[in-house]
Amino acid sequence: MSDTKQNFIVKYFSEFGVLRECGKNFWLTNFIQFFDGLSYFTLIIVFSLFLNKYCGFRDADAPYWVGMYTLFISLFVFAVGTICDIIGLRRTYLIGFTLLIGGRLILGMGTDFGTEVLQLSQDASRYFVMAGIGIMSFGTAFMSPCITTSIRRFTTLRARPTGFNFYYLFMNVGALLAGFAIVDPLLKWQGDIDGLLWVINFGTACNCIAFVFTRFIDEDFFAVPEERIVKTEKSAQRPLQLIGQVARERAFQKLIVFLVLTLGVRLVFTLQFLVMPQYYLRTIGDDFKLGFMNSLNPFVIITGLILIIPILNKFSTVKLMITGMSISACSLILMAVPPQTYFIIPGIETIGQAYFVAIFLQILIFAFGELLFSPRFSEYVARVAPKDKVASYMSLSALPMFIAKPINGVVGGLLVSYLCFDGIAAKMDTGHIGFWDSPEFMWTIYLIMALISPLAIILTKDSFVSDNPEETTAHETDVEKDEEENTVTANA
Repeated sequence: MSDTKQNFIVKYFSEFGVLRECGKNFWLTNFIQFFDGLSYFTLIIVFSLFLNKYCGFRDADAPYWVGMYTLFISLFVFAVGTICDIIGLRRTYLIGFTLLIGGRLILGMGTDFGTEVLQLSQDASRYFVMAGIGIMSFGTAFMSPCITTSIRRFTTLRARPTGFNFYYLFMNVGALLAGFAIVDPLLKWQGDIDGLLWVINFGTACNCIAFVFTRFIDEDFFAVPEERIVKTEKSAQRPLQLIGQVARERAFQKLIVFLVLTLGVRLVFTLQFLVMPQYYLRTIGDDFKLGFMNSLNPFVIITGLILIIPILNKFSTVKLMITGMSISACSLILMAVPPQTYFIIPGIETIGQAYFVAIFLQILIFAFGELLFSPRFSEYVARVAPKDKVASYMSLSALPMFIAKPINGVVGGLLVSYLCFDGIAAKMDTGHIGFWDSPEFMWTIYLIMALISPLAIILTKDSFVSDNPEETTAHETDVEKDEEENTVTANA
């Protein structure tokens, strides 16, 4: 092996070695994320099917309640971030996992408890399921701001970009295993109906394991001692006071505009659990390997991040986000073209085969865009935040998605009901479905929405985003302090 090639390999792996600076709390946080993520991803793969097949929710109601679940998370996360900043990581984890595990138990047992123990109808028993969804979403809301705050707190400045990349990589290991290693075997072992309940129960067990890891976190440790916040009377604010203060900051206002501009492509991410499961089964058939196909996305992300993490660190954060969004958005073109287009590929002779190829290629391309965009997106939001308000910024940054998710849930349910209804495959085989009544029209709508995001960021990036958000935030904070002091002096 040549010296040049050997030096490149050594330099490549040295980029990962920087994580040795982070200590045990960083790794504990990643194990918490892994098991909580494994619980979340197994749930999200089968959630709409579980509500539809096991709990008796109608076609339009199942994606609606999955959308409501994500809406509730966004709603509750507003308060959670400020709570985390005020009471600390360990107590916030304790509250979050208590609610999350309790909600999942109600979700899993609600239908059977109502119909078999209380002798209620299945429709009446669904209220237990809805209650479980609400409680579970409250607990889930605690996870993202707590974990992201932990990652920032327990990484050095030099290791932070690689730390966020590794966090996203390890999370996707859980997503990869969730599909082919958990969901598919459980459905095969217990059947298409009872297997769904076993998937829910498995996730509950994973949350219990994650909770155990939280008990070993040292919340008083800071990898960068200068980021330690001395508790003062000002820092001991009430949640509503802190929310109001954050909302008035220019850095946060710019962040919200940026997040709104990215909504189009970020909403497409939610389609993987709102629309995709029913779309897969209704265009290809019930024998479709749902878990395997859902594992493709994290497989591409894991492989890609391992290969290009050191390379990613050499590029602008903003450019990576724009490139990733553009690639993910354009992947929907493969779903929007008529399936007959794929007949030009040798061996593709049926509509079902054409849909399989379109789905497979779309997942691969979408995942490549996601691995460029998502890690940098999470890092960017954390970097924008002042050091004493990381969790508050992370939670309040959910505001745009809070508004958009219920709309997406309703729209997704209606589009599935009208453009991808049960039995549509037979009509497509006979040629009785036109483009305006087909699933391809549904994906055309989402394609247009997704393309708006990268175009909007390109047109406005000089106003709302920066490759050095910490410096921009610090400058704007100093300006705001000067303005406040001048106002006080003038009033005096």
